[in-house]
Amino acid sequence: MRLHTTAAICVLLIAAPAAAAPSHQPPLGFNPPVAGTRTAVLNVGSAHLSELPSIKAEQLEPLIANLARFRPTIITVENVSGEQCDMMRRSPRHKDAWESYCADPSAAQKAVGLTQQEAEAQSEATFDRFAAPGAKPTPADRRRLALLLLAANERASAWVQWLRLPPAERIAADGLDAEMVRALGREGRKLNESYNVAAQLAARLGLERIAMVDDHSSDAALGHAGKAYEAAMGARFAGFRDDPLFKDYEAQSRSVVDGRSLLAFYRYLNDPARLSRQVRADFGGAAADRKAYPYGRMYAAWWDVRNLRMAANIRVAMAEQPGARVLNIVGASHKPWYDAWMRQMSDVEVVGPDPYLR
Repeated sequence: MRLHTTAAICVLLIAAPAAAAPSHQPPLGFNPPVAGTRTAVLNVGSAHLSELPSIKAEQLEPLIANLARFRPTIITVENVSGEQCDMMRRSPRHKDAWESYCADPSAAQKAVGLTQQEAEAQSEATFDRFAAPGAKPTPADRRRLALLLLAANERASAWVQWLRLPPAERIAADGLDAEMVRALGREGRKLNESYNVAAQLAARLGLERIAMVDDHSSDAALGHAGKAYEAAMGARFAGFRDDPLFKDYEAQSRSVVDGRSLLAFYRYLNDPARLSRQVRADFGGAAADRKAYPYGRMYAAWWDVRNLRMAANIRVAMAEQPGARVLNIVGASHKPWYDAWMRQMSDVEVVGPDPYLR
């Protein structure tokens, strides 16, 4: 106890002279010395492909091939984790978020006889076993892990396991039934960047999983905003489809006719000047809008909370792998926050996306 007290006093004494003007640098400064290789982070802003039915799966191939050149060892996506979905399912205040962002894992949980937490624990143990030296997972192993991941509500990683199987082994077996096989095959589903880009890339690179880092527990930040908030923000966004920024986005998305033009669309999505105009008009505009006060400020605050928690989830995903190469695929509006906050991390180097979008 005395050692702890002495240490605390020393920290206070050492820190006392530092009460100077605030610094915009991170606490350790930019690029402080670190042992080993810095963690390389590539943040790629994406369209939500499910909203763009004109884009076809085959047009994504050049994007996937280019991102493979980054050689990511960790891939994250804008989906809510099974753990958070399980929390939101149990909480009345998160009912809307659960219904909007989470799948129902009850059929897989019933098939395997496990809760979400139990299935997640068994999934983690299986990943550890797969990573052991000399491990050679069999098709039955991968089908069983896909089932566990469905039960854990980690569907994107379940699809990675499905894609790691030879096509002839993608069958109803080892606990998977025909309905689960249809779900894993994504029959009749719209394109989704988490599956059709991130999971495809992970399987191609021999990765076992992807990390789901979205956060909608942040929605509780507006839990008491009520009808007045909805009315104010509804009025603010009523004419957004007529805004020149949105019309330009629509025109760019319609220009996609092949893999090359899709890469051009992704360069457009990730252009720093365009992103700055977009987020300043959206979140900055809401915060400064006197007609929407205080609700525009609340909207911008919620966006900060969500992105802070997403950045923290990414930090968790890479904490045990110093020197990893991390690819974050996220809706383009998140990218400026990702870039800003990951530059605050002491051992991280943020890599620009342009070379991987050409």
